[in-house]
Amino acid sequence: MDIAKYIGLFLLKNNFCYIHGLGNLELKKKPASYDGQSLQSPQYEVLLTPTGSIDDNLANFIATDEQISISKAANALRDFSIQSRTTLQEGKEVIIPAIGKFIETNGRIQFITDPNLQYAPPSIPALKTVKRAEEEPKFKTTSDEDHNNGSQVNWGKIALWVIILGAVVTGIILGIRYLNDRNAATQQETTTVTDTPATQAPVMVTQPDTTAVRPDSTTAATDTAAHAATQPVQAAPPAGTTQYKVVLNTYDNGVKAQKRLKQLTGFGHKVELVSKDSTHYYIVTAVNGSMADTAHVLDSLRKNFNPKGVSIYR
Repeated sequence: MDIAKYIGLFLLKNNFCYIHGLGNLELKKKPASYDGQSLQSPQYEVLLTPTGSIDDNLANFIATDEQISISKAANALRDFSIQSRTTLQEGKEVIIPAIGKFIETNGRIQFITDPNLQYAPPSIPALKTVKRAEEEPKFKTTSDEDHNNGSQVNWGKIALWVIILGAVVTGIILGIRYLNDRNAATQQETTTVTDTPATQAPVMVTQPDTTAVRPDSTTAATDTAAHAATQPVQAAPPAGTTQYKVVLNTYDNGVKAQKRLKQLTGFGHKVELVSKDSTHYYIVTAVNGSMADTAHVLDSLRKNFNPKGVSIYR
């Protein structure tokens, strides 16, 4: 798996690429310059900063192209970073094809842009305007044939409107007739019920005494039912296991937490956002398993999501 190739492709596509352990690469445009004799056209260069936004976008990009899991792509990225730092410490270069190369000077990692870097930003679509061709006005003389054609078109329109109007009137008549029949049937049923003999013994049906329920009990029961309807139904854990929650990420900002929640949900992970207070936001997931096996579960989650911030939610 050529990780260096994917780094270059991801950088050209998104104009940035974060590599854990090496830094963040950004594709920047240099303005045109004048050297006293000629005007130099704008060029692009790649800048390296030691910090950047840590995310799984590059790993997801590699996993999609290679048809592998995100965790396997993340492991490949980690191995590439470790090998690259070892190579740089030995005084060698780490080349990113068609982009440039990493070097280390006085213990500091730098990036040198390839002088032959060819990058063309995506084009901006433009609306095309069609110029109306100028036509000379044509003057026609009215003839008997034109009058006849006009009459035929007009009569056709009149016939169409007559058909539409007839259909509307027919629909109204049928609707009125249906309402009348329905009202007559309702009145007949009412009359039948009213004419029932008084000698017929009433049927006694035992009904629960709802008048004895206090207003506050009814309100509490209604609120409880509404609350239960809004809560997600969680399947019970298998026999012999326990369900517990694990913290994947911790944030002090609600916006960052919502962004990470949306990203993991888009990848198909079942996670939720728990807000402890205004400065502590947790991205948690439910795990079914034995409490004696939590160490193995946490190691697996750290490898796939967050090497440092995974812990059991308490």
